[in-house]
Amino acid sequence: MKELLLKIRALLSRLGESGEPLAATAAVALGLLEEGDLFADGPELSAVGDGAPAVERVAPADPLLAAGAAFALQRRGEGGVVVAPAQDADRLYEAIALAVRLALPLVLLVSCRQSALDGLSSRVMAADMACIPADGRGVMNLMPALRLAIDKAREGDGPTLIECVSDQAPEDEDTPASPLDRLNSVLILEGYALPEELA
Repeated sequence: MKELLLKIRALLSRLGESGEPLAATAAVALGLLEEGDLFADGPELSAVGDGAPAVERVAPADPLLAAGAAFALQRRGEGGVVVAPAQDADRLYEAIALAVRLALPLVLLVSCRQSALDGLSSRVMAADMACIPADGRGVMNLMPALRLAIDKAREGDGPTLIECVSDQAPEDEDTPASPLDRLNSVLILEGYALPEELA
């Protein structure tokens, strides 16, 4: 667990500089992906594994491109997964319909406000796709949702959409708002790092 959390912290430190709401979700997803998996980064697909180019930013991907890549992985039968940040738009629902029909190994990440959660959930579930809401700024809350979605896709059980709530208030007033600060607190509390190592 220590190695995974430190890997996610390094990814979050790099990706979070842009202020993108999906930075924490992307960092967790990249930490959980394995060699042969793909991460859709804007107009590009980045392979995960040794020697693969590092993802430097988080940009919404074309969900239909991500679905096409997932279809290619499925056809090759290599067990890979595609993870794609996406926006709540028409092409998202076209990709969802395709992914559900073909049971594609696809995980879509959508940043949404708490007030828009019910509308997005109902549209996704109406398409018969698994939909999991998660705190989009808390690494420890995102990990179970993403691990479940990635494992489900890897086992051939179809796609999942993770609703990353971007405006959720921290659990209490002592909880930092920044995803990186939250993760640093966990690393220190668990004894995985000293405060001066994370400065």
